[in-house]
Amino acid sequence: MNSTPKKPATHAHATPRHQGLSRQNGWRRVASLLLLPVALSFLAGCSETRELVKPTPLTQIDNHFPPKILWQASAGAGQKSDLLRIAPVESGGRVIVADARGQVFAYDLKSGKRLWETNLKANLSVGGGASDSMVVFGSDTGKVFALAADTGKPLWQAQVSTAVEAAPSVGNKEVVVRAKDGSVSLLKASDGSAAWAVNHAEPNMTLQGQSRALLFPDAVAIGYDDGEFAVLSRADGRPLWKNQIALPMGRTDIDRMVDIDATPLFADAMFYVVTYQGRLAAVSAQGGQTLWSRKFSGYTDMSLDAHALYVTDASGIVWALDRRTGEPLWRQAALAYRGVTGPALENNKLIVGDQEGYLHVLNTETGALVGRSRVSGGLIDPMRVEGDSVAATTRGGDLVVFQIP
Repeated sequence: MNSTPKKPATHAHATPRHQGLSRQNGWRRVASLLLLPVALSFLAGCSETRELVKPTPLTQIDNHFPPKILWQASAGAGQKSDLLRIAPVESGGRVIVADARGQVFAYDLKSGKRLWETNLKANLSVGGGASDSMVVFGSDTGKVFALAADTGKPLWQAQVSTAVEAAPSVGNKEVVVRAKDGSVSLLKASDGSAAWAVNHAEPNMTLQGQSRALLFPDAVAIGYDDGEFAVLSRADGRPLWKNQIALPMGRTDIDRMVDIDATPLFADAMFYVVTYQGRLAAVSAQGGQTLWSRKFSGYTDMSLDAHALYVTDASGIVWALDRRTGEPLWRQAALAYRGVTGPALENNKLIVGDQEGYLHVLNTETGALVGRSRVSGGLIDPMRVEGDSVAATTRGGDLVVFQIP
């Protein structure tokens, strides 16, 4: 079976969207999705119109493994702005999603039946974090909301220093919340009270958004916007070790952006960390030594299996790298400049979504495109693998749950 896509739009100019933003607070923010690398023309202070790189046109493929849509439901208001990246989260067989105005919906993961909805009456820019019993969201004013995962009933509210731009990390006893100013707070899951908070200086210019913290029994792992990766003591927040994955280089603030925006991965006593226009590295959990490192630029979430690390670079090229050495196993460039999400791994195949609403299935051994289907609205990173299915939200305001045959 063949799949022939609709030809993408070919308009090649856009007007900068962030003109005139100030540096009064010592930093500026940039749209995180950077659907095209030259979207750097959208930075504060730019006044001229620049030519955009056109998305790579899709070509016909042998569509052996088209993603099968299991169900589709409302995710609230659409996420038209590239500054929004509100992805779904799973909790005890439920998939929970919100919109930018704070409307939260919970669905049964298998059937798609709506279980509850509630309104936080707060503006959000990222999705929530969850345990089996609790889901937590953070707002653009630094308010943190905890809801019961089974009913949506409010459990507590807390306040952190500034806007929350990373999905909270939720454990049985504590919640980690990152704030826009670089601070990290550990809150008690029982009532939201602060166990500790630590500060970290932000660069002058960063991408919009932050990577999610990793929560361990005795430690918290954090990737910062200046390219530093750190493991903190869960007891008191003191640094156990740090690794400067990438050094800011260049003459301008734009050149020096080395944000860690993709959530780091942990497996077999190693962390895998990628920065924007910096490096991709494997770091030992014991002491933080770099095991391998290679020049790379990425900002979307990654996936891995026993042999390979799968990552989408800032141009939309999908890579498979040997986990032991970092050497490339294959690269798939047919989706370049299409606003591609990070790769999700399901049923031994990779799947990425793009800004035109296409879901693309890749062979993990070769990188070949082996399946394709389309939903209404561009796909938002990250897509969540939940058991034998994948949950994703679209910029049109849909929650889509699907499988790869």
